[in-house]
Amino acid sequence: MGNQDHLLPPDKKPKRRDIVAAQKIIADISSGVYRSPAAALKELVSNAYDADAEKVTITTDAHHFRTLVIEDNGTGMTIEKFLEVVTHIGGSRKRMDGETSDVFKRKLIGRIGIGMLAVAQLGNRFYVSSTVKGSKTRFTAEVNLEPFHREDAALKNMAKIDPEGKVQIGAVRYVDDLPEAADLQYTVITVPDAKKGLISEMTNAVRKAVGAEEILSVEKPKVKNFAELVGIVRSAQRADLVLDGYYYMLWELALLTPLNYLPDGPFEESHRKIEGAAKFSPPKVKSFKLFVDGIELFRPQLFPNTKAFNYSSPDPKVYLLDYDKVVAGRRLRFSGYIYSQQPRIHPEEFKGVHIRIRNVGIGRYDKSWLGYPFDEGIKFGQVTGEIYVEDGLEPALNIDRDSFRETDVHFQAMRAHVWELLRTKIFPEFKSRSKKFREENQAALATTLQTRFEEKLSKLSAPLTGKIEFKSVSEPAISTWIGTDGINLILDKAKWETFSSANEISSEAEERFFRLLQVLVSSEVLSEINVEEADTLLEALALAVKD
Repeated sequence: MGNQDHLLPPDKKPKRRDIVAAQKIIADISSGVYRSPAAALKELVSNAYDADAEKVTITTDAHHFRTLVIEDNGTGMTIEKFLEVVTHIGGSRKRMDGETSDVFKRKLIGRIGIGMLAVAQLGNRFYVSSTVKGSKTRFTAEVNLEPFHREDAALKNMAKIDPEGKVQIGAVRYVDDLPEAADLQYTVITVPDAKKGLISEMTNAVRKAVGAEEILSVEKPKVKNFAELVGIVRSAQRADLVLDGYYYMLWELALLTPLNYLPDGPFEESHRKIEGAAKFSPPKVKSFKLFVDGIELFRPQLFPNTKAFNYSSPDPKVYLLDYDKVVAGRRLRFSGYIYSQQPRIHPEEFKGVHIRIRNVGIGRYDKSWLGYPFDEGIKFGQVTGEIYVEDGLEPALNIDRDSFRETDVHFQAMRAHVWELLRTKIFPEFKSRSKKFREENQAALATTLQTRFEEKLSKLSAPLTGKIEFKSVSEPAISTWIGTDGINLILDKAKWETFSSANEISSEAEERFFRLLQVLVSSEVLSEINVEEADTLLEALALAVKD
């Protein structure tokens, strides 16, 4: 069906209903619930997921962005259900904890109807067309939310007039009983006149005005697949520096919606071993795919970033999260991971922790780690993590499904668990693992240098291939306190202690002095001068190697 099939038919007289919202949520929604196009689209994709859709297709009319269409093959709605939802926004019941969808038994979240306001961030007017399987009809409705965009003060004044605390935020005109095939089910949302701000964001009007340039732009040849887009971001310091508004919307939408990772994600070890990655089993989203303008989206996390491929540091490490307790009489269960690497986590948008409830991302990454109360310096920029909430935490979720009420006991229990892991295990291991890495590197380097030293030493005229021995030198052949048996270098212990003390040779400098001594003896340089001259030369060398 074309887009026009989902608009009001010109030969039918539409019916009309007012759209009202509960006064108690006006303060939350009147200024715009959703902070970005991706956050608004996330709600529509989530609604489709809740409706047991297997596929969601979004077309954006790129690169004009005048008309947006969101279509899914979920269970759809009857006109009665649609009117119940859209005419009582905020008054509909909240999802029950653990409630599931009919077909795939997907766990549901959120308040029914609020998601419809997401479309209002895309356009003041939109159309909804839907049918349920077994029905031979569909409906098409025009939703006009022009009053929703009035000033907050005006909305509150309107609410005072209504004795039931309801605010009219728009109207819906609809035509039902339109013929449709009985074996179909779907919901199609069409935004025919996208907001100018949305078009400006997608076409990069502001970025162009200040001269910003991106690697990936809608005006340039498109990427072949989503993995190519992720590859570009993986090498970048910030995703928003290399992606234009359109591609950033795709990237962020993939981050927020209930999708699977790319086949190699989130931990890909072809370039770098990741300790603990094999123990991580990412959650699987079954029977659900999202396409935007023909590109299938996947979760965009892919670690390590390219700067860490050959970086001299301990291997990146994955720490698993696993929590399942009854808190305040309700079950709280979540899993996930915290990933650490050197150097810093890139892109910048992945620093911090990202929380997902029922596979849906809640807001962006929290760089404060839920308000972690200690200063960990640069280590804070070297960790990222995801939390997958399977049971609980719904009461802490704010109406926008983009943030949490931090006084909720489930949120506080989750925060305490994460803080404890960071404080007692992850951040302390930064120091211990780095120290061990340095020591192992220094030992390996010392072995390599010793091998090279012995190789060069063996080519001198009288190489000493043995070791240094401390004992009494009865017949010093080189100086008053140094001798040799042809293989080993022999030092008079008592005289060496006097010599090293007099010249203030530290234990670190001692090794350097002995190496020089081996070279001088093996090259027979000291054999060419008398004992007194040799002692003077050695005293000069002792001063040269001092710390």
